[in-house]
Amino acid sequence: MGMIRNAKVTEKGQVTIPVEIRRLLGIEDAGGPVTFREENGVVTIQSVRKPTLRELVAGFDPQRHRHAPEERIWDDEPKGRERL
Repeated sequence: MGMIRNAKVTEKGQVTIPVEIRRLLGIEDAGGPVTFREENGVVTIQSVRKPTLRELVAGFDPQRHRHAPEERIWDDEPKGRERL
């Protein structure tokens, strides 16, 4: 089982996310966006922050993402007025 932390709900319905959970989710800035999801009586919270460029590049495999010319979604052939 994962980390469990308790928090209180204020009169305005606000909850402070414990610092350990914020670090785990990568929520470091005040006002960082999160999503709440309810399923079968269980509420989960998920960070909606955009990944950094370093995180995006870390998961990029040039060999896996290379396409043969016939697989490209664009067409290199000029059409119509573009022809000289």
